[in-house]
Amino acid sequence: MKCISFNIKKAAAVILSAAILPSVAFAQLGADEMTKLGVSGTELTPMGAIRAGNADGTIPEWKSEPIAGESGGDSLADPFADEKPLFTITAANHKEYADKLTPGQIAMFKQYPDTFKMNVYPTHRTGAYDQWVYDATLAQAKNVKVCDEFKTESKVCLKDDIPGGGVPFPIPKSGEEVAYNHYLAFKGLSVDQMVDGALIDSNGNRTDVIMHQRQIYPYWFPADSKIRSTKWYNRDGIATLCDSWQVEKPPRSSGLVFGGCNYVRDFDFQVYLYIPGQRRVRKAPEIGFHDSPSFASDGQRTVASRWMHYFGGKNTRFDFNKPVRKEIFVPYNNYKLTNKDTKFSEIFGKDHVNQDLIRYELHRVWVVDTTLKSGLRHLYKRHTAYFDEDTWLGLAYEAYDAKDRLWRVGEQYNAFIPGANITTPVGDIQLDLINGRYTTFPYWQYQAGKDVGFGGPRITSKEEDINFNIQIFTPQGLRKFGRR
Repeated sequence: MKCISFNIKKAAAVILSAAILPSVAFAQLGADEMTKLGVSGTELTPMGAIRAGNADGTIPEWKSEPIAGESGGDSLADPFADEKPLFTITAANHKEYADKLTPGQIAMFKQYPDTFKMNVYPTHRTGAYDQWVYDATLAQAKNVKVCDEFKTESKVCLKDDIPGGGVPFPIPKSGEEVAYNHYLAFKGLSVDQMVDGALIDSNGNRTDVIMHQRQIYPYWFPADSKIRSTKWYNRDGIATLCDSWQVEKPPRSSGLVFGGCNYVRDFDFQVYLYIPGQRRVRKAPEIGFHDSPSFASDGQRTVASRWMHYFGGKNTRFDFNKPVRKEIFVPYNNYKLTNKDTKFSEIFGKDHVNQDLIRYELHRVWVVDTTLKSGLRHLYKRHTAYFDEDTWLGLAYEAYDAKDRLWRVGEQYNAFIPGANITTPVGDIQLDLINGRYTTFPYWQYQAGKDVGFGGPRITSKEEDINFNIQIFTPQGLRKFGRR
């Protein structure tokens, strides 16, 4: 009876909260806001970025035409190979540029004054897409909302979404809407690639973790898609991401593979793991969950910092501050990292990634600061993330410990892929300022593809072009991929 009484009180509290919070419920864009968005002649781009350049002329106007070229092959051509840096920021002069640097970058100058630098190049707004991606975004923005339970229960979910994808909130009104834009940023319908999650210890010793990664993004599939009609992908609304990593190297972990999806109405990752030594498939709820160690990261990288920010679970543990748009020097157009002949030994230095390979540009970014909710546990008390206004991809982050000390910092290196007409991460760094170790998320697709003879990434924007068995994302199908 006591339990029943408690549940009734809890339910009443939820209903009351919903009743008194209608003004903060997130709504689709109105007609006046929609007129600001468009491919040409509007204040904002279809993705919600400011179309115009900045007053100083250091950020150009956005153009809708993607860079011409082919996405196939083992490497990408660098369209800006002949450009020279405008200037270089170092530990000696970084204070002159402090208003356009992140706290993480400033910390790197202080910790590694002799080796960390930022070569700043002319800005190119290469974040452009095919017309159907813009159409989907404009259609979705008229309908989709963050679910009411986000405010009442901290539940991470959307409602009233329509088939066909689209960045949901091109004119964001809250930090959580920015985070959703980032999570659902268009990176293709499917990806099949080899990746390396390199681990570098405090002495500069490196372990390469080569994995075969397969992904699909059912949220972006059209209404008549076969995948949308399949039960596993259509539960809890529709799957937003289905992901699988299969370890190839080192040999002691070879054959370990997971596969699973999360969904529009349920952000928990429904993931299963095949363990070669046991020859069995088991549910793996710790994968994709808040501050649990990221797969194959030796405990040095958490799920919370995937892509520089990740909700990480059915119910968020963080409060989101109002987003701020700023001009910051960020990694951009990092084509030097898409050359298969750039060796791992050249990329990964003792203390951090080789800064001679990283291109920085001045861009407008969305900054979202999140703080841990009272009474909840997480490795990070505060997490700040930076998102590109043109693509919504992550660019950098900082994570703070329980004593408000800056603990971990990260940067993500993106590049536009012509032909596929997407922008996607091709590398990153996630560095622990306390223990001196750094890790990289499984990227470096071109070098990893060469390492195992796979070639470059295979990215598709059409369902019929998917070239692998999508059953790897299901527990039944995963058994067929397992090997000793």
